Amino acid sequence: MRILIISDIHGNMDALRAILDNAEKYDYLWVLGDLVDYGPEPHLVIDAVREMKPDLVIMGNHDYAVAYNTDCKCAVEMHELSVYTRFNISYRLLTSSQVNWLKTLRHVAKIEDSNRRIYIVHGAPANPLYGYLKPNQPLSRIEEMLTEPSSPYSLKRKLVEADYVIVGHTHIPMKLEVKGIKVCNPGSVGQPRDGDPRASYAILDTEKGEFTVHRVKYNVERVVEKLKELKVDTAVLKKLETILMKGIQ
Repeated sequence: MRILIISDIHGNMDALRAILDNAEKYDYLWVLGDLVDYGPEPHLVIDAVREMKPDLVIMGNHDYAVAYNTDCKCAVEMHELSVYTRFNISYRLLTSSQVNWLKTLRHVAKIEDSNRRIYIVHGAPANPLYGYLKPNQPLSRIEEMLTEPSSPYSLKRKLVEADYVIVGHTHIPMKLEVKGIKVCNPGSVGQPRDGDPRASYAILDTEKGEFTVHRVKYNVERVVEKLKELKVDTAVLKKLETILMKGIQ
């Protein structure tokens, strides 16, 4: 079973098209959230994702913020851009139907069969919308973020029972193993922040037990031009252009 995994598209339809044109044959499609904010075409991204009929769509913190008109609680250095683009791009272009669709997205998915247990979430099991799982975190912190309540009515926490934990949110591709759990991140489609501006996605081959990250070059300049056409504030545009062109936060 080959699963195409994408995350953090952030209104970047050009990057999404590039990935769909490049991705090899796959059996399932999982989308790990954050379809909106930052990019110039969140409305087209939502329509495209819905038309693809993914087997799984997880809610991201930006999707939640747009759906319920609340703060995204993202990193301090990105917060100003998030708020500005939410009100000046996302809310400007999205229909009420698209916003209501975002409200239907689930926060967590657990998939089990006879061979594997997969836990899928945007942020981290300990904090589905806002938690960060990064490869440079102390091991103790990573283990803490891989916990969930031991029962719906308990404050005690336990390590998730999973062979794979698949996350997004950080915009940084990742593959590591902690206490027998493979923790994987496909990186960001629309706004990579690992120093490589190419769109990022992953293929999970469950038969081979392989999680591979792939990068695709696309026309970043065209995305910047689309932001200009929306008359984005000059300071905001400059920051977004730097992130898109250099793949840095």
